[in-house]
Amino acid sequence: MSVPTVSVLMPVYNGSDYLQESIDSILNQTYSDFEFVIIDDCSTDNTWEILNFNAQRDHRIKLLQNPENLGLIKTLNKGIKAAQGKYIARQDADDISLPERLEREVEVLDRQPDCILVSSNIQVIKGSNKKIIEIMRKACKPELLPWYLLFYNRIGGHSQVMYRQDVVVAMGGYSEVRPHVEDYELWCRFSRTGKMMVIIPEIFLTYRRHGQSISAKKSKEQESNRYKQVKENIDHLTEKDISIEEAKTLMGFWKGNRESIFEVWHHRFPSASQVEFVHESLTELKKCFVEKYQDLFPTVNLSDELNHLIGEQFLFWLRSPLTKDHNIASKIKITPYVLLWNPNILVVVVNWLLWLLRFPIDSLISLYRKAFAKGISQDL
Repeated sequence: MSVPTVSVLMPVYNGSDYLQESIDSILNQTYSDFEFVIIDDCSTDNTWEILNFNAQRDHRIKLLQNPENLGLIKTLNKGIKAAQGKYIARQDADDISLPERLEREVEVLDRQPDCILVSSNIQVIKGSNKKIIEIMRKACKPELLPWYLLFYNRIGGHSQVMYRQDVVVAMGGYSEVRPHVEDYELWCRFSRTGKMMVIIPEIFLTYRRHGQSISAKKSKEQESNRYKQVKENIDHLTEKDISIEEAKTLMGFWKGNRESIFEVWHHRFPSASQVEFVHESLTELKKCFVEKYQDLFPTVNLSDELNHLIGEQFLFWLRSPLTKDHNIASKIKITPYVLLWNPNILVVVVNWLLWLLRFPIDSLISLYRKAFAKGISQDL
């Protein structure tokens, strides 16, 4: 039997509710040169029966069963060792891969030897309802992906990713240092290798949100480990030691774009009192980033790209809706930093005018009075 090009890796624990649909989404791929490594982590429902039924109808399925419950990370690493393909495609037992996913991802890795990971945009459904409730647009320029990864998991989910087997083996697989964000931790290590990662600007995964997912059940621990990973990323790049709170502030600046409707309450922009810290930190981070990554992308001017990107994010901060932490005084304080990164006075003036025209004059006067009543000096 010939060695397959791709090993699709699926760990599963008590996943019977959505398991068959997930399996079918892989077996029905337009690309067929794969093995499907499925590891049951001692499920107590009828997961094993479903897996055996499918293994009998398709020889590409390779079943493993843990003698005891090992947890996700150990199970993933066990699967990596069992995988024979030169590429590993992840698949969770509750998600759905679109039919052309494997074919398109193999094309990218075959065509670009310096690319070690390929991902895609994601669509989201809730539970068993097939209605799409969100599109997660993760695609960006490859040279900017390591920058985004400093602050948050730009790649997003896990089930849409394919990466090179030899690279992940050489790096020791998934680390147990960051449970529940083990994928993000691995992508950050990938970003330090000097190799490229690509996010295809098409949707190849339907991600299912439900109450039994790790994100739902372990949200507090997951969030805490995200902050720790951001701190490690920044410490590694700058060779300094920032605090968790500083890491949280920088993550908030980049996640303040509210790219996901499910993250709106968790990732507001920082307070305007922190704008100077954000500006100074990004100035240093940009310098370190350009020194490290410019040679990897010789055809682009990373410094100019980052100036534009950071300027756009400051502008978005300026335009963001008013809250108790983001009042008119805050907008005034943020404005000069927008100009430092994006020295286009016309753009800033237009954005102020558009905001003022959209804002009811009575509400504007009311908020203006409240701001001064509390003392603008506290915010400035």
